Amino acid sequence: MKPLRARVRLPTARSRLLWRWAALRALWLAPTVILGHLAGVLVSRRLPARVSGPAAFAWLYEIRPGCGLDWVGAVTLGHVILHRARLFEGLEGQLILAHELAHTRQHDWLGPLYLPLHILAQATSAILSLAGRPAHSRVHDHNPLEQTFICLGASAYGPLARGASFGGGGGGGDDEGDGAEEPPVNAATMLAAFGLPQEPRAHGSLDTRT
Repeated sequence: MKPLRARVRLPTARSRLLWRWAALRALWLAPTVILGHLAGVLVSRRLPARVSGPAAFAWLYEIRPGCGLDWVGAVTLGHVILHRARLFEGLEGQLILAHELAHTRQHDWLGPLYLPLHILAQATSAILSLAGRPAHSRVHDHNPLEQTFICLGASAYGPLARGASFGGGGGGGDDEGDGAEEPPVNAATMLAAFGLPQEPRAHGSLDTRT
């Protein structure tokens, strides 16, 4: 079975809600975000960095060496991202961060359903990929939450970092479409949509609030 094609669309800006709706959204997101912070403190033993831009925000916890998770690249739990040291450095690293931030947008919609659905999708992808050699990774290749229902598919950030651009099409970013034409997407436009720099930054200087 062929892997899913990675979707690449510029994300729309995160909506600003009236306080009542903002409070409801906070309650909807709270279980997974709290779990993420608890896991982050456990694996990092340090305060998180924060990254924020027009399309998404998250707290970043760097996984300390020797805690048994050296095999992990990055894991997004709600609006919390646990990541290997130096993973987000360089252009491709910033695009990986953009991909992880795109997961936080999924969490805005799915709330406490995000984790069980993602685990199910990863397990299904791994089973489907057993018949052949993985293109990106077994848990990503056939996972719609990694490739399809997201504005930056997992197998697209590498080509973007190497200078590829992806053609436009129907508009609306990762969660809606209005049929309008979009310009081609490249690394610079994708990072700008998330408010991320193209130059590498150290862990403690990732705060890019807007």
